[in-house]
Amino acid sequence: MQTQELLDRCEYTIKYQMQEIDRLRALLERRDEELKILLEWINTDSDALTVLQRTYLDPKISTGDRIKAAGAAIGYERHKLTMQLRVGPSILSERLARARSIKAPEPKVIEHSPLDAA
Repeated sequence: MQTQELLDRCEYTIKYQMQEIDRLRALLERRDEELKILLEWINTDSDALTVLQRTYLDPKISTGDRIKAAGAAIGYERHKLTMQLRVGPSILSERLARARSIKAPEPKVIEHSPLDAA
């Protein structure tokens, strides 16, 4: 090989190694950030819902993890709609009086003698 080819190969190798080092540094930085957030959560009064919300709102976290966090948090963020009806004594007595005033039809009487059947 000639000297120029060796220099080109060395230059290519150095560039590739620098790219890999940059990638690994970025990964290490992300892990340090995650560890810092986890330690903050452990040392503070944050509850699980706060951590889940922080997780799904963080664009640095993978989409799959964000979706899982959102799915876990949604049951605690939105209250289920419930309805309560309170009926006071005056309303209840009016309704009972109205129900009693409605006359039910008299039941039909079937006349039957057991001797007729024999």
